[in-house]
Amino acid sequence: HIKSPHLRGKILEVMSYLIPKGASHGFEHEGGNLSTLFQEHTISTTSLIPTLTQFYIDIEVTGSHNQFYEKHTYRHYMGELLLYVAQFPNYLASIQKESENMEKFTRFVNMMLNDVIYYNGEVLESLAKIRKMEIDRLDTAAWEAQSDEDKERLDKELKDLEGTVSSYIRHSTQILKIMRLLTEKTLAPFLLDDMIQRMAEALNFVLDKIAGKKTMELKVSNPEKLGFKPKDMLSLLSEIYMNLAVSDTFAMAVVKDGRCYNQKTLVKVSNLLSNHALMDVDFIARFNKFVALCKECETEAMELDQQLADIPDEFEDPITCTIMMDPVRLPTSGTCIDRTTAVRHLLGDETDPFNRMRLTIDMLEPQEELKARIHAFVAQRKLDSSTASAPSP
Repeated sequence: HIKSPHLRGKILEVMSYLIPKGASHGFEHEGGNLSTLFQEHTISTTSLIPTLTQFYIDIEVTGSHNQFYEKHTYRHYMGELLLYVAQFPNYLASIQKESENMEKFTRFVNMMLNDVIYYNGEVLESLAKIRKMEIDRLDTAAWEAQSDEDKERLDKELKDLEGTVSSYIRHSTQILKIMRLLTEKTLAPFLLDDMIQRMAEALNFVLDKIAGKKTMELKVSNPEKLGFKPKDMLSLLSEIYMNLAVSDTFAMAVVKDGRCYNQKTLVKVSNLLSNHALMDVDFIARFNKFVALCKECETEAMELDQQLADIPDEFEDPITCTIMMDPVRLPTSGTCIDRTTAVRHLLGDETDPFNRMRLTIDMLEPQEELKARIHAFVAQRKLDSSTASAPSP
């Protein structure tokens, strides 16, 4: 077994060169003889998928001075390999088996979500800068009045920004394609209480960047040059939303995202899917049904917030300042927080957030007695609310 992240990354890079690519750099079933190793070699068919997911996790920290670049570059090679081999039934079965290792698989997914959020945040910021620079250059007199040195500096800055956008869009699109594949073929891990809210928040974040209030900042003169295709990204995102929407709890998870959820954005996306014929009629009908369900959940969530005003301190998560529905005790600090809050933190950092001591998910201690009291409190508040709103006889 090779332990060096750099050497493992280089092996992935070499393996990615074996992927057959057509004139449009798309995947083909027939390629050079070496590509058949993916289909015929026993070690590859049995070990490649778990190796790829483990590598995605391990490469988070390499110890190298160049680890940021290495991490994103090697993860891109990993993504290319995963998307290619997933077309073959034995690898798809391996992916589904790998998803049964819930802790490892959710850590893998969580890191992909971190990456796609980072990429899209950087893309939005860079596109806004590119747009401003393009607008500034429309003032010909002001541009010509600048020194040659300043022009050269600005040209380089623009070129660097365009390179950043092109690279990050490519990485982001790849991750969304992987998410579409995984949510279609291995849905169960995404519906865990610990993961479904995380998925909803990440998807809402990306959707807000592509179709939210600040979309004018994305209007650059030549988006095709940068590989920026917002319609394609909307199609990908909407498919992932619909893959997850088979769960009754997903719509509520989408609505509970107080930072990026916006009903108007979902309606806008629905209109874009229809007006630009991005998806078929049946899909758009299902998406519209989901949007309507989100509206209902939004009303329900607002009513619940009113019912649960002024909750006892012992029922409140000290990190999110919301009521704990599944409290767990952190044995390293003795603090009680909601399981969802704890897992979200531990998927990216296996330390107690209150004292930085080592802490893993399996060390969390369920607090059943406290949980029962919280649920009884919630039930009573709902009963009191319904009684107060009932019409007098």
